[in-house]
Amino acid sequence: MYDGIVRTQYVIMNILRSNKATNYMKSMTLEEIAEVEGRNKTNTLYKHIRILQEKKLVETGAKCERAFGYFLNEAGMKLLSKYDDVEEN
Repeated sequence: MYDGIVRTQYVIMNILRSNKATNYMKSMTLEEIAEVEGRNKTNTLYKHIRILQEKKLVETGAKCERAFGYFLNEAGMKLLSKYDDVEEN
């Protein structure tokens, strides 16, 4: 099953879902996502979030101080649910 997303994008989407960032007000900033993800720098995560936004899976949420938040929309939730039962190698 390939939907045009790479593993980092899947991880970002999973972080958003796990932290209940599924609407405008419950969005997460890049720094919050990076803290949970723990591997990539914020600029790398931002690049992947922009791709997810182009694919209409993630949207811009409320601002927290000067940073925008991001949240997983319905299309993103639907895509992630397709992977819930897939086992990792």
